[in-house]
Amino acid sequence: MIFFHVALFAALLMGISYRTKEELVDVIPCGVCILVLALYGLCFVNGLAWLDILSVLGCFVALFLFFRKPRQERDGILRACAAELKKPGSVTAIVLLTAAVLLTSAKTVTWWDDYNFWAADVKSIFYLNGFAQKYQNVAPEFGDYPPGTQMMKWWFAHFHPSEFREGLMFAGYYFMNLAFLVPLLKFVKRRKVLLMILTGAALWLFPSCVEVFGYDGCCADLTMAVIYGAFLASVVDRTCSRPFACIRQTLYLMVLVLCKNIAPLWAAFALAFAFGYHFLVLKRRERTGRERWYLLAQTILPVLTECSWLLFCLMRRRVAKLTGTALHMAAGSINIPEVKKELVDAFVTAFVRFPLHRWSTPAVDLSPLALYLLLLLFVFLLCKRGRIEKKPAWFLGIFLGISGICFYGINLVSHLTIFAAETQYLEPFAMVSSIERYGAPFTIGSLYLFAFLAMGGEKGGARMADGKKWPKEPKRQYAAGPLLCLAFVFLTADYQSAYRGLIGYRSMTAQSLKERADIVDEAAGEFLEQVGGGEYGSIGRVLYLRDISDVSWVRNTYISFEASPVSVMYGNVDAGTMGPEEILAMLEDAHAGYLYADEVDGGVESLKALTRDGSFDFGCLYQVAGEAGNRYLVKVG
Repeated sequence: MIFFHVALFAALLMGISYRTKEELVDVIPCGVCILVLALYGLCFVNGLAWLDILSVLGCFVALFLFFRKPRQERDGILRACAAELKKPGSVTAIVLLTAAVLLTSAKTVTWWDDYNFWAADVKSIFYLNGFAQKYQNVAPEFGDYPPGTQMMKWWFAHFHPSEFREGLMFAGYYFMNLAFLVPLLKFVKRRKVLLMILTGAALWLFPSCVEVFGYDGCCADLTMAVIYGAFLASVVDRTCSRPFACIRQTLYLMVLVLCKNIAPLWAAFALAFAFGYHFLVLKRRERTGRERWYLLAQTILPVLTECSWLLFCLMRRRVAKLTGTALHMAAGSINIPEVKKELVDAFVTAFVRFPLHRWSTPAVDLSPLALYLLLLLFVFLLCKRGRIEKKPAWFLGIFLGISGICFYGINLVSHLTIFAAETQYLEPFAMVSSIERYGAPFTIGSLYLFAFLAMGGEKGGARMADGKKWPKEPKRQYAAGPLLCLAFVFLTADYQSAYRGLIGYRSMTAQSLKERADIVDEAAGEFLEQVGGGEYGSIGRVLYLRDISDVSWVRNTYISFEASPVSVMYGNVDAGTMGPEEILAMLEDAHAGYLYADEVDGGVESLKALTRDGSFDFGCLYQVAGEAGNRYLVKVG
């Protein structure tokens, strides 16, 4: 089935490119957005398995539509597609995407946040062919985290449908991230192997200039960043037709809001940029009624997309612990911690002195403050070199200045409130890690925009006041922008992290798997076997009890990942204080339909009282039966 999936996706890309006359590298992220939204819709009805049939039918429909055209038109389509595929940017994009998929497809989950949600949730979607039922999601503490990035991970994981392979999930993650970066390759105009290799390498290295978490894990921050940057660049791009530009910007925002809970904030920044550019930069005659309809669509459709997920979470009772914390904060019930001075000191030290990517590089290390000032300097230099006019330069400078202040202010406040209990942020090294990760949309997005403006052969995509294209620049002046962008990346990139994410991880895979096996002990292994972890379908939610002396939230997280798609809640029983009523209350609070218990010292009597025959065996699975107020346990099997 892999052939039909890939063939249909390729046909979609080439079909859009041919019909719109747009370059393939501009179409690739649009195709990814369409695929993500289609899979998102199928998840609601647990219909992801239908994609196999739909892909086969889609391929035959595409062939039917192609061959029903006159021979002359078919030849024209093939010539146009071949010409597009031969472009240096297209060749570089295809090679880069293919290489990234092949080289990262042996990765395993090693990062804490992936175990907590980003990988465990994909595994659940994989085995359930969609979203979990009410009170059955595998990561209850992250229940309302949106699934946008999970869709591409699932698509690649589905290439091996008999078993969930973590490496294919990572391949989908990197494919999606790079898909939103490849529009920058449209400025590769010369078919020179060295230049194409350098630009492809620069795209992989580019995020490491300011962010490295995306090279080890598969969280959504980097994905948000590249989508946000692609949107900013598309707003100032006037090389594409306006209908296509509007559609792709709308698609970008619809996928962006599905990436993470904080994503609507970045979507709001993106819309502020689009509206500001429309009303403050464009000429009066360019602000047509059609353009305003475009802006309206870009606003309404992403809002509706976000509302669809929020409504689903409301119906399925999915909520994240940080969402609850944020609501308490908004209600004024969270106080700034006693260590506020230490947190502020750590933030200031990290902001001024520490490298954004945490590690020292062979050449240039940029602190958050240095990068912020450098972004403002870039605006001045672009204007000075004639890449943008004064009016857009003022707008860019003000927007970046204000959005940067807003982000860093929000980041500081979040550490004084939502993350106040996480004492690791008292150290500047950990604090800059937070600034680096959560600020990726601002840093990477802004750098993406400047790369587009610096490399644009038509004054960054702008046009003169009379609507005509800018005169063609001399070769030396045209080459200056791309070369400066390459120099910036190669001087500031974190090569160690970029290498580890692509190739170096292989040397640590065996050790990581061994550590995982050591954490998931023998008792947990028996539990996983009985509940059916890592299999298609799910029995629902299980309450896993252990003795009060055996508390390990790290082990619990690893067990939850292995058990996915089965949802597991955990409890520790104190035989001296917990009777049958307390255990039943634990089952009710967990919304669990099953109970499993390891041996609890002196606790068997309380558990026996919950069965009809007065017997209970540790290490066995029991189903919760009966009506509310008259619950009892029935042994399974």
